[in-house]
Amino acid sequence: MMFIPVLGCRQGPEEPPPAETLRVYLARHGQTDWNAKRRLQGNTDTELNETGRRQAAELAARLDGIELDAIYSSQLRRSRDTAQLVAGERGVVSLAELNEQSLGEFEGAYLDGRDPQTVTEFERRSADPNDTMGGGESIEQHLARVEEALELIRDRHPSGQILIVGHGGTNTQILRALLGLSAQEAGNIRQSNSELYLIELAPGRDPRLWKLIPSEKLEEL
Repeated sequence: MMFIPVLGCRQGPEEPPPAETLRVYLARHGQTDWNAKRRLQGNTDTELNETGRRQAAELAARLDGIELDAIYSSQLRRSRDTAQLVAGERGVVSLAELNEQSLGEFEGAYLDGRDPQTVTEFERRSADPNDTMGGGESIEQHLARVEEALELIRDRHPSGQILIVGHGGTNTQILRALLGLSAQEAGNIRQSNSELYLIELAPGRDPRLWKLIPSEKLEEL
């Protein structure tokens, strides 16, 4: 497997990293039935399905041999259980601030085309960063609480290596905050349930981002 550059670099990460560097391995939780059915989950506490558990086991294998100082997840089961499968007998720190954006009246809605009117309405309203989605949470509110989690994490870990297992929307806000991206730039980075990113934060240098490409995928490039 290999990490390929996404932002701020032209080659793979250095080994070992520069002193006082924090490396954040950023994973999305494994697949759930709602993912497979293209239903909006938001803050609904869904569980991993069989594919999701396999993806979590694959994530653990990919991180084998990497000394992690801590493993963080949200408090939703799909994130926490993915992180725990990686952690094994180690503890996982679960933070509510890393939960997925609450989508209010849109939670549970299908995006598979069966209800085009709802899809159109969701896309229109989610384009407004201050829309609370009918009793949910706006993108800007979500970003603010994700930033609270990152402040706590970075205070605990000014350097070293950590894993965060988040959600599609949460990880977008993590990338936005750590890399200084605009909302549109961060939204253009789509992380699947099986993808792993590496963010490197080093003093005196712009943040850098890589995406892991498993060996079986390298043959397709």
